[in-house]
Amino acid sequence: MKKLKVANLVLNNFTSDNRVYKTSRSLRDMGLDVQIVGLLKGDVKEHDEADGIPVHRVRIRTMALPEGKIFGAIKYLEIIFRVVINYRKSDIWHCNDFEMLLMGAIAKFTRPKLRLVYDSHEYQAERYGRSGIEKRFVQFVEKRIIKKADHFITVSKGIAEEYKRLYGIKNPVIIYNSPHFVPIEKKDILRSKLGIPDDAKLFLYQGGFAVSRGMELLLETFEKMNDPKLHLVMMGSGTYQKLIEEVAARSEVVHFHPFVQYHDLIPYTSSVDVGVISTQNLCLNNWFCMPNKLFEYIQAEIPVLTNNLHDCRQVVKEWNIGELIPEYSERSLEKAVREMAEKDLSIYSEGLKKAKDHFQWENEEKKLQAIYQPYLS
Repeated sequence: MKKLKVANLVLNNFTSDNRVYKTSRSLRDMGLDVQIVGLLKGDVKEHDEADGIPVHRVRIRTMALPEGKIFGAIKYLEIIFRVVINYRKSDIWHCNDFEMLLMGAIAKFTRPKLRLVYDSHEYQAERYGRSGIEKRFVQFVEKRIIKKADHFITVSKGIAEEYKRLYGIKNPVIIYNSPHFVPIEKKDILRSKLGIPDDAKLFLYQGGFAVSRGMELLLETFEKMNDPKLHLVMMGSGTYQKLIEEVAARSEVVHFHPFVQYHDLIPYTSSVDVGVISTQNLCLNNWFCMPNKLFEYIQAEIPVLTNNLHDCRQVVKEWNIGELIPEYSERSLEKAVREMAEKDLSIYSEGLKKAKDHFQWENEEKKLQAIYQPYLS
């Protein structure tokens, strides 16, 4: 019997998108013929594979054009053309985020038999940095094309409730960004690599160094405290990497560590004392976010110190796995860090073990399987 072809589409170069990787692997293991489709940007191969899953990064000729909204629109039009032409004959498109759903709606217009699964990783209209016009455009278009998708998936209860309110989505499926279950054997990987004293409390920020993630305040607070008993590791990559490297070079308590691949991540994470979520509440998307790092900290069995964000707060309090930073300020952050450092962190152990069993990809993929199983019947 011929396998159903699934194009798992993402508007990046697929180098660190763990959700797309996990989804693709789960669908492959169900017996579907999966291909990951991204963009050829940066130092990556056009044709590659991830754990045996083919990866095609589409070459966009206009990518060399300057930045800006007009040139961005030109690039996007070419992306639409090339992706639709190459993948319209797939049986199912798994569309990650709004831009890929829009392409899916266009592809479905040319081939009505095409099935669409919309996997919205964020609150699309309310993403940080969108202008008022852009928000209204995304909401206007999304409202008109979202029902073309056979299924709607998102990443948090807060976002799911908003989509129900905005678009009348009756049964949104929440698939959390949980990693696979990993048995933990605590090791001092980061202390050893970075020369951090055994008696210091080690705080970790891991993930993307992006705008609105609270990078500046986190760095500034730890650097000003300059407490040899309180160390911060910034582990990841992105826009703020140069700034982080500069601070780490002059500070004895702030450290930089490069991005760690998915398969190796949790042992690194588990080697610290506390995981930090410093995302700023600058937009509704951030307010409702449940970042990968939250679930990675849980899987690594380390307590969480998070800004007071809607969905993060609910998980931290419900499972008793950490504490909140009451407000986004240097004073509040320093107080929360010092109080956390003084706690007996074993008080969170039971909650972390229960949360670890609950928030693992092995549970989340069952929801994905329930969506795709009827296609195999």
